[in-house]
Amino acid sequence: MNSYSTIPQTKETIEALWRLQKIILDSLDFNQVVKKIVDGLLTELGYLHLGYRIIVLTLVDETRGVLKRISLSSTPEAAKAMAASAVPFRNIEIPLEVDDNLLIKVINEQKPYTTHYWPDIFKPVLTIEEALANQKAAGIKTSMIYPIIVKEKSIGVLIFSLVKEEEEVSSDEKDLIRGFTDIVGLAVQDSQLYSSLEETSEKLKDANIKLTEVDKLKDEFVSLASHELRTPMTIIKSYLWMILEKEGSPLNQKQKVYLDRAYASTERLIDLVNDMLNVSRIESGRLTLDIKPTDIIQLADSVYQEMLPKAQEQGIVLKFDKPGDTLPKVSADGERIEQVLINLIGNSLKFTPRSGKITISLSYKDNMVTVSISDTGKGISKEDMPKLFQKFGMIGNDYLRKQNTQGTGLGLYLSKSIIELHGGKIWVESEGEDKGAKFSFTLKVVGGDK
Repeated sequence: MNSYSTIPQTKETIEALWRLQKIILDSLDFNQVVKKIVDGLLTELGYLHLGYRIIVLTLVDETRGVLKRISLSSTPEAAKAMAASAVPFRNIEIPLEVDDNLLIKVINEQKPYTTHYWPDIFKPVLTIEEALANQKAAGIKTSMIYPIIVKEKSIGVLIFSLVKEEEEVSSDEKDLIRGFTDIVGLAVQDSQLYSSLEETSEKLKDANIKLTEVDKLKDEFVSLASHELRTPMTIIKSYLWMILEKEGSPLNQKQKVYLDRAYASTERLIDLVNDMLNVSRIESGRLTLDIKPTDIIQLADSVYQEMLPKAQEQGIVLKFDKPGDTLPKVSADGERIEQVLINLIGNSLKFTPRSGKITISLSYKDNMVTVSISDTGKGISKEDMPKLFQKFGMIGNDYLRKQNTQGTGLGLYLSKSIIELHGGKIWVESEGEDKGAKFSFTLKVVGGDK
């Protein structure tokens, strides 16, 4: 409680304070609050009839070290004072170090003062003559100045200017004004906090808009760059293949090794470009699916046959455990699911050592078909599990270097995105390092209710 405050003495004063509190705290918008503060006492409680003509709200600006005029009551007397002032209302700023200004004294001592001499509250901004001219124009005889205190700290002052003498101010009036300044402190604090949050929210909104625009530009760039890169890399790959396969001009061993490496690197670069293009399409919502009834056994077998030569080349056993019974068809874009299978099998080939084994299996339960790719490879530690299915989330770098393989981490991210677009789920299981891994995903069956 402020040092000058007292408990309201009369029922009428308490009721008046409740009315003012409801009016002022009804809004959190700072501009509305400060306007209600300077007008509420005059218009809502009829203090105009008691000789009150001008109420001014000032607040401390700690950053600039000044006391600023914030709001002025809407009365004829206030208009006359402004018209007579040599300095516009909002340009009147009192430096906090000016000790002989009565407003600063009220702030520092945290108690009210009264003056009949306006130079006391305008120095050093206005001269004595200018301040007295303002006072005369408004017809003000008395100005009562009360500190606005929040958590024992002065945040500003309220100036109550009257056309009557101080002796004519009743104890009830002073009692209500003391309570009123407490309400003002609470209202200003809440509205400033709200406005600060609103401003921060607006800044975040603007930042998000800009980030969205940047992200869109990034997607457009990646899409354009991918298109532009894919064509020349495909041509380079074709020419390398022609040289490697051409008869009649045998290559020596070194030439063949170099060309084989160039061909493999070109193939990896094309895969990377395609992955980046697909990521761009997915993230921008431009990847469309051609969903239709799909024979998942036939699709898996086709991918198995395609990946078998690569597995044999690496000395890895690739096996497809065909289910004994016919499975229902799934709702899927066959081309995209084929891409997921190739990504998952290719991932297992990278992490499975020579003489290892990779198994493709299918199962059906609760209107969903589960496709699994199990391997006897490197396995995945608990620490690395969260990195999976994230864009550029690679694991096992040391192992990759030993095996002379490379990756971007996009394959699993793309696979997850594609499966989720199908309404399915994808996950991985592993008992730890050197214990293999099992990647699985689900697809809805045609007519399924899941």
